[in-house]
Amino acid sequence: MKRLFALVLAFAPAALAHDDERDSWVVVRSDKSATMHGDISDLQSARKHLEEFGPGYLWFRHDGKQYVVRDGKVVEAIEEAVKPQEELGQEQGHLGERQADLGRQQARLGAQQAELGHAQARMALRRESQDREDRRRDREEQREIEDTQQELSRAQEVLGREQEKIGREQEKMGRQQERLAKQVQRQVEQLIEASLRNGSAVPVR
Repeated sequence: MKRLFALVLAFAPAALAHDDERDSWVVVRSDKSATMHGDISDLQSARKHLEEFGPGYLWFRHDGKQYVVRDGKVVEAIEEAVKPQEELGQEQGHLGERQADLGRQQARLGAQQAELGHAQARMALRRESQDREDRRRDREEQREIEDTQQELSRAQEVLGREQEKIGREQEKMGRQQERLAKQVQRQVEQLIEASLRNGSAVPVR
């Protein structure tokens, strides 16, 4: 499946998959940075021309043929078009980090709750052999454990609500990404068509 990517050292998909019949394209910024709609083979094909043309060109595949456009205005227009999508991707990344942090907090709370459960089990095992004073101390400890468990449960509920909120935000951003991706693809296709008409698209192999 073809995808729109914004690459900086590593692949970071910036949108949902698009129709495979559409043109593949890659804006090559450097040997480690690119924006693209396509797959890995398209990226590899586009980067073959980096030494020849230098950074900052558009490579695309149209009707089975490969082309390169070195017009800086075309590249700049594509970069401007994808900027909102990349910014939204960064926001999604921050949300993901927040969600991961909440998950770690929930795991810590779960571990604390488990330890309290173990403590209660140990108290139950030793209760039969205790004298009155020991049982009194155990009852006090039991109340403390129960209070702590209630506090942990409330904290878990707060974290759960925050997780749900983040989930809704991620769904909303996902829909935004899909809309932006379609807009970007339409704009790039228009630029590609114009470059083919005016001859700025140079055939390459």
